[in-house]
Amino acid sequence: MAVNGYAQLDPDDDGIGVYFDPCACVNCISMDMGIQTAFLVITHPTSPQGVGGWECKMWVDGPAFMTNVALQGQAINAGTRPGEFIVGTADPQINPFTYPAIVVAELTFFIEDVAAPVNWWIDSILQHSHDEPVPAYLDGSDPNIVKKLQQATGGPQYPVATVNGDCAVSTEAETWGGVKALFR
Repeated sequence: MAVNGYAQLDPDDDGIGVYFDPCACVNCISMDMGIQTAFLVITHPTSPQGVGGWECKMWVDGPAFMTNVALQGQAINAGTRPGEFIVGTADPQINPFTYPAIVVAELTFFIEDVAAPVNWWIDSILQHSHDEPVPAYLDGSDPNIVKKLQQATGGPQYPVATVNGDCAVSTEAETWGGVKALFR
């Protein structure tokens, strides 16, 4: 049986992930069958004015399906391909209560079975705005600047969140002495 995975907010700049709390600390958890909630969160945006828009492809696999994606703020999704989000906002998003974690969408999903894991994935959209094929956001200070977003778990080949399965592990480098210091 999987256990709740509690951690600190991803310390890296310009991150994106699916979390089970709006503060972006829980990305691995056990849940029952039925309707559940998760959050798509941009963490530590390097723009001092927050997120002026964002883009990514997001999907879920396993015995679950998304039932609703509620964009936060005055936002509109111009993405037309399944799972692609090309979101524009009326005003840059900054949440003073959870900053540096900015919830950009609330995800409602339905778990059909708890016997197998459910994983969320994030990658770039087909017609990406950044020079590289990566998730990205518009700088809230200057809408002409497109900034790269990175998955906290290491890249598109790793799930960004898991329900009822093994937890994704961040690729954050740490020394052995640093790890031992956690247990003193």
